Amino acid sequence: MRRRAEEALETPIASLIDVVFLLIIFFVVTAAVEKDIVDESIRLAQASHVPAVKKKDPRTVTINLNEDGDINISMHSMTRTQLQQILTATVAKAGSSVPVVIRCDKQTYYREVDRVMQVIGKAGLYRVKISAQATQ
Repeated sequence: MRRRAEEALETPIASLIDVVFLLIIFFVVTAAVEKDIVDESIRLAQASHVPAVKKKDPRTVTINLNEDGDINISMHSMTRTQLQQILTATVAKAGSSVPVVIRCDKQTYYREVDRVMQVIGKAGLYRVKISAQATQ
């Protein structure tokens, strides 16, 4: 009697690749969307010479500063100490060339903006822009 050669069991890898690919797309899209959350209640100051943004760096950190001086990133309120920890971790992960955009309310005192800029400098970031709204 002859023995049948045992067949090797194979895992269908094509369907697994499809699932992994869809998960990667999902996480990339949701990560990009979360970074662009801005506080719509902030009324930006008017400026007559506002250059158009050509292409936004995906690493950009947007800091919202309301008229009371409260800080938030992606709608998460924080203190200046917490902001410095986040920015320091960002520098460790992505380098000191990460752009930072400060969106402050037009009623915010400049001393609050200056305090945030000092935190940004202590974290080691140097590419800072202050957002403004173009006048018509």
